[in-house]
Amino acid sequence: MKGKWVCACLIGTLCLLPIRISVPFNHHDVHVDVSGIEQDLNQNLTLELAEKGVMNGVPIQLGDLYIEDVLAEWGEASETHNKDGSYYAAYPSKHMSIGYNRAGVFELRSLHPDVQKLSTAMVLAEFGAPAEVRKTKQQMMYIYRAGKNELTILFDQNTDRALYQAVYSSELKERGEYYLQIQGDSAALTESARSGMEKSRKEMETFIQQFPLSLSSNGPNRKQVALTFDEGPDKTVTAKILDILEHYQVQGNFFFLGSQAAAYPQIVQKAYHEGHLIASLSFDEVNLPVLTDAQMRMQIARTAEEIESIIGEAPAIFRPPNGELNEKLMAIVSDARMHTVLWSLDTLDWSVHTAEEITGNVKRNVRNGDIILMHSHSGQEKTAEALPKVLDYLLGEGYEMVRIDEMLGVDAYED
Repeated sequence: MKGKWVCACLIGTLCLLPIRISVPFNHHDVHVDVSGIEQDLNQNLTLELAEKGVMNGVPIQLGDLYIEDVLAEWGEASETHNKDGSYYAAYPSKHMSIGYNRAGVFELRSLHPDVQKLSTAMVLAEFGAPAEVRKTKQQMMYIYRAGKNELTILFDQNTDRALYQAVYSSELKERGEYYLQIQGDSAALTESARSGMEKSRKEMETFIQQFPLSLSSNGPNRKQVALTFDEGPDKTVTAKILDILEHYQVQGNFFFLGSQAAAYPQIVQKAYHEGHLIASLSFDEVNLPVLTDAQMRMQIARTAEEIESIIGEAPAIFRPPNGELNEKLMAIVSDARMHTVLWSLDTLDWSVHTAEEITGNVKRNVRNGDIILMHSHSGQEKTAEALPKVLDYLLGEGYEMVRIDEMLGVDAYED
């Protein structure tokens, strides 16, 4: 969905935020006189519905990661406007505009003719005084709090008529627009390995931009990080990492190979019962994009089935080994209703010679919302050795260690 947004009232609205003047609401600002008004407030949106993030007749809700649901129901949008990593998709025949980004749908905006008959007096009579009023020379927005969401109504000040009403989540909008480029370095890399790493990162970043709703690489701009451990489990390194996480009382995220999970089910159970996220790699350590579609599906399905047989739940979060992706793989993962997660900070723990290099890498590069890549397979003793120092630093800097499902607001396991 590409194209230019040409609806004048919506462009005006997007311009509202950078130049807005927020003022406290004063009952004397507007004279409320509803005598003779027969038009009831449009019932597409109420405070109760706004709190749930929904509108009557709209097939998604705020935070729904699948804008494809709207496409399946309504078809392609007539126009889509891109601004700062967020998108507004226009459906004039539905009198709707959908705001979404990589964090999901953050705004449902109704431009129904009945809405555009509303005056400030009618809205005040229905909802009372707004929590906040924002003004420009031409427009005025009433904002009502609805749990974590907002019910917003934008008025043309010259006509005292609504331009639209909407349910909106500033948290989701800000989360989706916060994007971190992949960081992490290692002096131990050969020139050839460094060139390959840079090429791989560019390819991953292309996919992150291409699939903003079904692929994530970092969380929101909060003082938190997600520690992720790939290619386990094994009976030594993974066990040590679990003991360290238990000692520090923090949560980790384990992307297990299906074949390794089958070999060490007790380690998988231990990680799950201690509250860590169990997510999925492939069954074997393979480059998935070079396989046939059937082979890719088998690798993903077999891993999910193996993990489910051990912990009783099938993972809904997936990571391709080494971050290798192509469009066919993304389609297969989407069909499996799994969310793909890469990383934004690579410790390169597989390449370094000492635990101090891993710790230094994290110290130099960590940012709010980082998803940190490490490994927990046999042979990665340096990772287990570095982990206490990494945790001491992160905790000392005020970072919270969280699970990916909590960080991104996605399902950990299939329903």
